[in-house]
Amino acid sequence: MRKVYLLMAVAAIVVVGCKNIGSKKAAQEAAAAEAAAEEAAAAQAERINHAIEEVEAAENMTALEAVEALSRAQLVEGEALSDELAGNPDFAVPFAAVEEKPSFNGGDANDFSKWVAENIVYPQDAQDRQVGGRVILQFTVSKEGDVKDVSVLKGVDPVLDAEAVRVVSASPKWAPGNQNSIPVNVKYTFPVVFKLN
Repeated sequence: MRKVYLLMAVAAIVVVGCKNIGSKKAAQEAAAAEAAAEEAAAAQAERINHAIEEVEAAENMTALEAVEALSRAQLVEGEALSDELAGNPDFAVPFAAVEEKPSFNGGDANDFSKWVAENIVYPQDAQDRQVGGRVILQFTVSKEGDVKDVSVLKGVDPVLDAEAVRVVSASPKWAPGNQNSIPVNVKYTFPVVFKLN
């Protein structure tokens, strides 16, 4: 009888030991996956910052060219767009990757840029302080054509940043973008320029 208890105790120790080894391996794999995700996020942030610097340095870049340059920086090589869309229906496709771009009043980002210029109000406080520059915004044109999730990627001044967010948030509906003939959310990165005359 003692042998049976002893064998059962040894078996229990072996099982617990195997579980601990499995837990350690799973923890190591999770840590490696987390480190890889952090590295990918840092690389993407670096690409976006580099694209922002290029857009800011360009003098005669159209709004559409700026949107495309900033959007390309968000793409990840080898990213399977169809897999991402299948796994997350709320995923926002980067502008440069979507098959059919959203359209603003039948036009493109240049038409939206004109609308923004007509509707923006240069804050008097910023004018008095001689503050100007390019505010880089990011927003999503939803499957329904609404502008949502407007945020500042690179600001100039809190007053100018707030005005840029206000006017872009007030955008009329767009015709949504499509991927495989299905409406999808599309992520835009868009510059709003405040220039003193």
